[in-house]
Amino acid sequence: MEVIGGKKGDRMIKKWSRFQKHKAIFIFTSAVVFTNTLIYSSSTVQNLLQEQIQKSQAISQKVIITFFITVVLHLLLVALLYILLWHYVKQLQQAEEKIREQNLLLDVAKDAIVVQNINKQILFWNQGAQSFYGWKFEEAVGKNIVQLLYPENSPQLEDAYLSVMNIGEWQGELHQLTKEGKEIIVESRWVLLRHDNGQPKSILCANTEITQQKQLEAQLLRSQRLESIGTLTSSIIHDLNNLLSPILMSVQFLQKKFPDPQSQKVLQTLENNVKRGANLLKQILIFARGIENKRTIVEIQTILAEIEQIIAQTFPSSIICEIDIPKNLWHVRGDATQLYQVLMNLVVNGRDAMPDGGILRIVAENVVIGEHCAQINIDAKVGSYIAIVVTDTGMGMSSEVQQRIFEPFFTTKDISKGTGLGLSTALDIIKNHGGFVNLYSQVGRGTQFTVYLPALTSREIPSFSQELESVRGEGHSYPGKS
Repeated sequence: MEVIGGKKGDRMIKKWSRFQKHKAIFIFTSAVVFTNTLIYSSSTVQNLLQEQIQKSQAISQKVIITFFITVVLHLLLVALLYILLWHYVKQLQQAEEKIREQNLLLDVAKDAIVVQNINKQILFWNQGAQSFYGWKFEEAVGKNIVQLLYPENSPQLEDAYLSVMNIGEWQGELHQLTKEGKEIIVESRWVLLRHDNGQPKSILCANTEITQQKQLEAQLLRSQRLESIGTLTSSIIHDLNNLLSPILMSVQFLQKKFPDPQSQKVLQTLENNVKRGANLLKQILIFARGIENKRTIVEIQTILAEIEQIIAQTFPSSIICEIDIPKNLWHVRGDATQLYQVLMNLVVNGRDAMPDGGILRIVAENVVIGEHCAQINIDAKVGSYIAIVVTDTGMGMSSEVQQRIFEPFFTTKDISKGTGLGLSTALDIIKNHGGFVNLYSQVGRGTQFTVYLPALTSREIPSFSQELESVRGEGHSYPGKS
């Protein structure tokens, strides 16, 4: 018998129970009628016997014995019917109890368990499904499951229906939507249920959410891929540096030997390109191995103030910049030049994502990460952080681009506009500072990068006050600052 859960399931159980009880009463009534019929027949036989007794006293004793035997047999038959009826009622009670237990198990299960008919209409929706997706039992039952859970027909969904109809089962990953529009990833297992005649009746689906697991796997794979590429590029950079060094020395020698303007112009172009190549190799080396410069106490407000000036002087007027930096923002210990490079890269990417203009917003705040948040991101640790959020209202990125955005040499820009090393280098710098990055983007709605850097709170920096003053007095210059 098909299991039904929830309030509707209770009503169906009661309805089925009433039907079975009516059936039992009908059987009992039939037994009584049958017994009365037998008794009536016995009475008729008794009357006939009395007439026979009057006619013949010789056979009266034999007839009486036959009558009593008939009555005993009738009583035994009635007793047998009562015993069968008692066993039937007991089995009925056991079946009802089993159905209740099954309903409790289905509602206690954390997985989302859904039953749909062949026409993709939802027949059953447990408490786990309600917690997963947000729709209540009454809202989901009777709806088309494809229209309710799937934003668009995917190849995986079509394969699932074909496999379950042909093989009888299917298992795989599916992308689904919740009531709030959030996309989740589930590990889904499908089983085909059939009628007694073998015809398909419905499909039972058990879904386990693995969204967080897939995100952690993607972060781990990305870290492993970056580590492998860094190991490979270190040796290449060493060889390229060996090639550029004699070229640069030869150029400098030729500049002294050929002082005429035309030769100087050609040699100067050659020298500039050699130095540009050396700087590119240095940038790759920062990513590949991490170049640890002197760490000092850095005021993020100062870096963001410099970036705000550059935005106002160089960015198109169609881009509106909004900066919100609290006065009590904590400090970080790190390399100011590298942190400037990270933030400058993010704002330039935001500018490039808005060719027709938009809003570029930079927000910084003090945050404390707890145990739960630290478990979500493999690079996060419990403690105090400064969160710097750079948001643009540009074209956004697809999920495929987001998965590769931090890969070295991967870029969606033209070859003349980007090398694909900006974000990969920025990520490496942030990790070297003990921080991590979160990315959120939607196509057509913009992109948001959140950089988390370990912070020195106001209680932790008194011992560094003298060092902080020396850093301020040095007038540290950042790349691009005049």
